Amino acid sequence: MSTQANITHTQLMTLYEVSKKINSQLNYRKVLDEIMDSAIELLQAEKGVLLLKHSGSGDLTVEVARFLDKRSIDEVVALSNTVIQKVEHEKKSVLIQNIPETYGTQATLSQKRYKLKSVICVPLYCKNKLIGAIYLDTANPDHFFKNEDIAFLEGFANLAGIAIENAQTYNELEKLNNNLETRVKDATHEIQKQHLELKNAYENLKSTQTQLLRSEKMASLGMLVAGIAHEINTPIGAINSNMDTFSRSFEKLHGLANAKGQNPKISKTLGILDKIAKVNLDACNRVSRIVKTLKNFARLDEQDFKKVNLHEGIDSTLALTAHLNKGRIEVVKNYGDIPPLECYASQLNQVFMNVLVNCSQAIEGKGTITILTESDDKEICLSFSDTGKGIPADIIEKIFDPGFTTKGVGVGTGLGLSITHKIVDEHRGRIEVQSTVGKGTTFTVHLPLQKPTPNDQAD
Repeated sequence: MSTQANITHTQLMTLYEVSKKINSQLNYRKVLDEIMDSAIELLQAEKGVLLLKHSGSGDLTVEVARFLDKRSIDEVVALSNTVIQKVEHEKKSVLIQNIPETYGTQATLSQKRYKLKSVICVPLYCKNKLIGAIYLDTANPDHFFKNEDIAFLEGFANLAGIAIENAQTYNELEKLNNNLETRVKDATHEIQKQHLELKNAYENLKSTQTQLLRSEKMASLGMLVAGIAHEINTPIGAINSNMDTFSRSFEKLHGLANAKGQNPKISKTLGILDKIAKVNLDACNRVSRIVKTLKNFARLDEQDFKKVNLHEGIDSTLALTAHLNKGRIEVVKNYGDIPPLECYASQLNQVFMNVLVNCSQAIEGKGTITILTESDDKEICLSFSDTGKGIPADIIEKIFDPGFTTKGVGVGTGLGLSITHKIVDEHRGRIEVQSTVGKGTTFTVHLPLQKPTPNDQAD
């Protein structure tokens, strides 16, 4: 009794150690190899095969074979076909001891040919479902499998089934990470489907968030500009009309005053009124220019893909961001001879806005923003350089990521440069950034001159 208990405890400890070994490996093919090698080692078998059910036909097929010497895999299957079929159909383990001397056992021709002395085969389960079998044999007359080996190998097979399931799950999850479209088509396991749906939803959420914010910004800007144009142009028109009437009346009044003789007080008053009239006229013209600049920036009448002058877009953006630079930042424009570009003008204006705002905010005191434009026969290059604090090397690769910001909570959404990158990408271009901490940053936008195909254009 004590010997049997000692054997059972030893076997359990052996299974525990083997379980740790095979479950520590997540590579599917390596797990199968570990299972086969461990089974042969545990029962001191000479040869063995690991069979798994084919996902298509449902037949048991050899996945791993060991120490077959001159026998081919087909010969192994043919040799052990009767035993394997019995395990598969009856779902019970088979043990043949001391062939052919074992009482009641009729050795097959194949068993005699290969001088087999003992054969053992146990089913392989996963979630109470037969998924395969482990087959072992030996021709060593001094060692044949015993009855207690069945329970031992069945215990090992249960652990092997769990390891195979874990490896299959990990293998499928790896495929999900490598190929999204393949994951959607091929995923059949519930865990894989849930993982895919969550990942796909997350990616769509990030993309949708960026698109919605961009659309919302442009729609809000369009509504704002339309409202400004309507609300301001009407009173400005009235003021301009009144100023025209005032100017003509003032000229008559001035003529009458001169005709009756020059009165110093009247002359002084008329001079003040003249200056007021000119200031009012200049103010009206300035408001009109601001409204025109806003309309030019938003391109309310140019939402389609068309040729535009990029310098006009940059100038409009500079006019709208002038309050950020006034009194502290000098803007140097080195405009080259660049051709008109077919593009979505309002979108590229948003690129200019995001980049110029970043340049202005990077300069904490006084500084300079330099804009350089040039082109060749393939592309237009637009460079925006600032003399600001620069971007540390450890975060420069992240600045185009959605949600990334260094401005702190409540200051920015972290989507400005992400939207910029997407707009440039939709125009089949690219945006590059070079920065030195303490010296400044340069954003360079490359836009191809060749008109994109319909598939390349933004939605």
